[in-house]
Amino acid sequence: MKKIALTTTWLFILLGTVWCSQVFAYQEIEVKNGGSIKGKALLTGVNPPPRIFHLVLFPNLDMCLEVQPDEETATDDAMNRVMFDFIEDSNRGLRNVIVTLEKVEAGKPFNETPLMIRSENCKFYPTVNVIKQGAIFHVDNLDAVMHNSQVYQAERGKIILNIPIPAEQISDGHVTFEKNYKIMQMICGMHEFMQTWGYRVQNPYYFKTGPDGSFKIDNIPPGQYKVNAWHYLMKLESKMVTVTENGTVDVNFEFNGDQIERPLYETIKSGRIKKDARVPGSIH
Repeated sequence: MKKIALTTTWLFILLGTVWCSQVFAYQEIEVKNGGSIKGKALLTGVNPPPRIFHLVLFPNLDMCLEVQPDEETATDDAMNRVMFDFIEDSNRGLRNVIVTLEKVEAGKPFNETPLMIRSENCKFYPTVNVIKQGAIFHVDNLDAVMHNSQVYQAERGKIILNIPIPAEQISDGHVTFEKNYKIMQMICGMHEFMQTWGYRVQNPYYFKTGPDGSFKIDNIPPGQYKVNAWHYLMKLESKMVTVTENGTVDVNFEFNGDQIERPLYETIKSGRIKKDARVPGSIH
C-alpha cells in the first residue's frame, strides 16, 4: 500500500509540473487595440574607456590584425585590439541596449528566425543578441582557422556549453539557462577578445537599440508591465509602465558611465586584459 501511495503521489507531482508549465507558458494570440512603448537608452556621465587586448599574446596574429575597424572594434599601432563597448550618437543615444517586457503571458507571435552569429577576422558579429530558453543558434565561421568557444551562463560564470568552431564551417549551439539566469556570454578560448553576448527573453516583446539609442515595442496587450533595459557591462535598469488601448507610453533609460562595473578579470594586473594597457599614441 505504501508503495502504491508513494507512486500515486509522484504521479500527481509530475502531472502538476506538466500542467503548470503549460499554464504559465507564453501563449500566442491575436492582439486587438494593443499599445506601444517607445523611448531612448541614453548614456550619462563619462564614456568609459575601451577595453584593450594585446594581440601578440594570442595565436593567428596576422589574420586577427586584418579586422576592419568599425564603431565597436579597432586595431591600433601597437597591435592591440581595442573594443568600444559604449557607442553613443551626438545626442548620447546608446547602442546595443536590450529592452524587454516582463511577465507578458499572451500576445503577438515570436520571431522564429534562428540566431546566427558570424565569426570573421577574429570577431563575433553581432556583439549583442536576444535568445530564447532552449534555443538553437548557429555560428558561421568565415575565418580560415578554427575557433573554440565557451558559453557562460553569466559573465565569466558557469560554463554551460563548449562549441568547437571548425574553419569555414557552420556550428550549432543549444542554450538552456538555469532558473533565474538571463545573461549568456560566449568567448573564444583561443582569442579572448572574440566575445558576444545574449540576453534571455521569455516573450517577443523586446528591442535592441540601434545607432541613436531609440526603441519601440508595439502590439502590446493593455496592462501594467515592468520594462527592463540591459547593457552588457552595466546594471539592469527597470521601470513600471501602464499600457492603454491604442496608447503610446514614452520612457527613457539612463546608463551612468561613471558607475560602470568592469569585469573582475580586467583588474588583474598579470592578466591579458588590463584597464591600464593603453600605450602612448593608441586610439582614444
